[in-house]
Amino acid sequence: MFTIRLAENCGFCYGVKRAVTMAEKAADSKDVSYTLGPIIHNPQVVGKLESNGVYAINELGDVEEGTIIIRSHGVGPEIYEEAENRGLPVIDATCPHVQKAQRDAKSVVEEGLTLVILGEKKHPEVKSINLWAGNKGIIVETEEDAKNIQFVEKIGVVVQTTFSQFKFQSIIKILEQKSNDQKIFKTICQATEERQNSAVALAKEVDLMIVVGGKNSGNTTRLAEVCRDVGCTTYHIETATEIQLAWLKGVTTVGVTAGASTPDWIIKEVIQTMENFAELFAASEAQAEEFKKGNVIEGEVVQIDDERAYVSFGYKTEAQLEKKEIAYPTPASAKDVLHLGDKIKAVILNHIKEDSPIYLSITRLAKDEDWQYVIEAQEKDEPIICKGVDAIPAGLVVTVKSLRGFIPLSQGDVHFVKSLDNLVGTEFEAKVLEVEEKKNRLVLSRREVLEVERQAKLKEALANVEVGGTYKGTVRKIMPYGAFVDIGGIEGLLHISDISWQKIKRVEDVLAVGQEIDVKLQSFDEENSKISLSLKALTKSPWDVAEETIHVGDVVTGKVVRTVQYGAFVAINDDIQGLLHISQVTKQRNAKVEDYLSRGQEVEVEVISFNKEEKKLGLKLTQLMEPVATEEEAE
Repeated sequence: MFTIRLAENCGFCYGVKRAVTMAEKAADSKDVSYTLGPIIHNPQVVGKLESNGVYAINELGDVEEGTIIIRSHGVGPEIYEEAENRGLPVIDATCPHVQKAQRDAKSVVEEGLTLVILGEKKHPEVKSINLWAGNKGIIVETEEDAKNIQFVEKIGVVVQTTFSQFKFQSIIKILEQKSNDQKIFKTICQATEERQNSAVALAKEVDLMIVVGGKNSGNTTRLAEVCRDVGCTTYHIETATEIQLAWLKGVTTVGVTAGASTPDWIIKEVIQTMENFAELFAASEAQAEEFKKGNVIEGEVVQIDDERAYVSFGYKTEAQLEKKEIAYPTPASAKDVLHLGDKIKAVILNHIKEDSPIYLSITRLAKDEDWQYVIEAQEKDEPIICKGVDAIPAGLVVTVKSLRGFIPLSQGDVHFVKSLDNLVGTEFEAKVLEVEEKKNRLVLSRREVLEVERQAKLKEALANVEVGGTYKGTVRKIMPYGAFVDIGGIEGLLHISDISWQKIKRVEDVLAVGQEIDVKLQSFDEENSKISLSLKALTKSPWDVAEETIHVGDVVTGKVVRTVQYGAFVAINDDIQGLLHISQVTKQRNAKVEDYLSRGQEVEVEVISFNKEEKKLGLKLTQLMEPVATEEEAE
């Protein structure tokens, strides 16, 4: 459906209306009348006048007697003289604006200026203007014509009354460079300017312009030109019979304007024809809206064979229902499922085009309903039932009714898992993350459902636990970074660093799934629902034990485990190491530890300091070692 807009200024101008009225009055008289050339550039008006006894002739010599009507374009002075000499009565219908242009052209020549006439070289109005100037004018139709003019001292410019005002402006700029003095008579009819401005304004707002008027009408041709110049698709027609339905397809607004020689009755015919087309489009669109791809229809099976059924559903042609679209899995024969007279509901699969088959699907309709089901579930944030079909490295392929979906590995559980093999063949709840029906994309999350359940259990269980408490737990899952331990309905993380006071390389070396252990609840991050557990916190640290067994002044035997530039670290037992500073090894200045001690060497040391908080133990040799002789001292 489209709307039609008529330009504010269009159709007969004053001069044309005046000329036609004068010709019609002449037709009412008993004398035969002749127009010298067509009264206006509109074949329909000319034909109508001829049917009433007003005929168009090309020159005065074509008639012996009768009244001569001078058309709105005007003629040269010799025509008036010839008619007077032959005794032929004259009705002068020359447009007053054209007469002014003729007088202005004559005055330019009489003043001795070079006359330039802007207009169409073959147009009768331009010829008449030049004749009144003694044929001394230089006719300029294009910018290129203007550029070819030789420089002169003074020029006078007269313009065809129906000339394009936009072209007038561009040509005048060129002519300003062609002389030192210009006298401009802008004889473009104001009605012409208004008509062109209205056409341009409308062309900027519509999808399509229809310009109505004679094909030999210069002002109508220029209307079409200015409309095209603003980028609007434009068609120039003489009558409504030329309008093509294809022009109007896909447009929402159509503009209509008409040349100065186009009568109202032709404009009305054009508008009426397009209104009829608009109604036709509306009816077609209504049917297309009812019967288009994706729409659900109800119909009756009117013919059936093994491969397909034919369905009547109110459209002008029957639709085909292939057996693969009747049921899933595909039946051996369409007759196994459907019978003549069956009432069915199906979805249209393809865009309906003239003379092309229409295809239906019952199975696709089920899919459409299932897509709507998952879309609504996503909007309501409700879980849906899926079934695991195939576990792949990236996750799990599932089915949701007739649809195929996917659960990424990260969305399969609340904890990291390496595979979702355990869900294949099982039904479970999941939430919809992404739905793209056109791409057949459905992404779900089991994790979100489990997380809701976990939060509920967590809230209930947290009422019975507190930070700092000790609880019996069961190891549920072992990961490279620790173990998840169930402490009565909630799981907490026992990080690898909280398992033992000694450094361990692998959690599996210390714990096993299903093992029962006592743990301490160290912290609870309520915002992120994370519980941190500790196993080592239930035992004394090596430094707590050392505080009870090692005292300043004690002499013990240790083993050198590492040497550094400033001393050596000595292990008192498996957990405690102390620093044996170089100054506690020898009194020799600039001594090197490696010259006195080596890794694995047992030494007898005395405890000289103990700081449990900083985990520092100071040692000294019970007997300082003698200085090592240098090479220079040995010589």
